[in-house]
Amino acid sequence: MASLVMIALVLFFVFPADERLDAPPLWLVGAQVVAAVVLHLLVEATGYRTRAIHPETDPASAGAEATQAFIAGTIRRAALCESIALASVVAAFLVTSGGYAGLLTGAGISLALMAVHVWPGRGPVEKTVISLERDGGRSELRERLGLATGPVQEL
Repeated sequence: MASLVMIALVLFFVFPADERLDAPPLWLVGAQVVAAVVLHLLVEATGYRTRAIHPETDPASAGAEATQAFIAGTIRRAALCESIALASVVAAFLVTSGGYAGLLTGAGISLALMAVHVWPGRGPVEKTVISLERDGGRSELRERLGLATGPVQEL
């Protein structure tokens, strides 16, 4: 996620100062929004698919398999979400005006998608766990990531 910020920072010095704040073309912003919706739906449909853990798999092997599946899924989702920002870099050099602002809108949209689908919070972890444990196996993924929910402790 930091790479998108770094790309925007570096390209800040590439674009002329008087053009940096020009509004991006509406068609570009519209295309970015449409791409974001399509990518969000694509990631929801395919980005959390994993091979199910067999119910008889020992906890250590299940945890290792779950961790590998989570990492692979995270990389796949990151690549999909980041594609809007990378396409926006190309578009920034092709439009006649508002290229840098268009790059910023694309990077912002990508960062928002990454916050939802890539950041290892409860959402992506739970969706991956559901996929891993769909056949009755136990993945141990929550425990490995420190997100295990234990019994309620009374004060």
